[in-house]
Amino acid sequence: MEQRKIEKKDHKEKRLPIKRTLAVVLALLLLIGIGLHAPIQEYLGSVHNVSQKVAEYGWGGHLIFLLGVTVLVLCGMPRLIFCVIGGMTFGWWMGLIYSVSATLLAYYLQFIFVRWGGKSFAERYLKRFHRIGHFIRQEGLSTVMLLRQVPLPGVAINFAFGLSTVRKRDYLLGTLIGQIPEALPCALVGAGLLENSGLKMTVMLLSALIAFILLWGGFKLFLHYQQKKITEI
Repeated sequence: MEQRKIEKKDHKEKRLPIKRTLAVVLALLLLIGIGLHAPIQEYLGSVHNVSQKVAEYGWGGHLIFLLGVTVLVLCGMPRLIFCVIGGMTFGWWMGLIYSVSATLLAYYLQFIFVRWGGKSFAERYLKRFHRIGHFIRQEGLSTVMLLRQVPLPGVAINFAFGLSTVRKRDYLLGTLIGQIPEALPCALVGAGLLENSGLKMTVMLLSALIAFILLWGGFKLFLHYQQKKITEI
């Protein structure tokens, strides 16, 4: 009986990224529907004005965005919001680079905080997330990448890895790669929402949906390959 409960729990945990994937796909489809049937550009005029003002500051504006996102992600703000804002402000590719870089810095600061003496604080914080230990069964690049797709707060994941013995190199690379399947489509959405025509906006949003599906598919294949290598060793 106990074995069945464990297997059932493990099966449920493995399905969590799939649920998150479906939620993102549905959200993107909803945005595409809005782009086809409603002139939302007029509601985004104020956002466009703010984006232009930030861009007018030149590299100073870029630095402010990077530092601001780093601080806000450190405080627990969801990273994907800033991928959308970055896409609106700097275009999809620069917005993607800035939002991913700032998030990586914020996550690494939380990680090394635990390694450099914050273990007791992290342990108290993680008491609210009893199940997080079940996800970290193997420590390596693929585990870090996979956990970035699980619907848990980034702070909790960073603290959990800080308490583990995962190598810094695997943590940094896994966190960087693990952000892309969701960050890239969100940056495309941000850039698409400020397009002048409904057609261009819809094309950008469709591109975001296709990018998400392709990236997620490639991500799953990579993880399957990594797990197979581990099993063969």
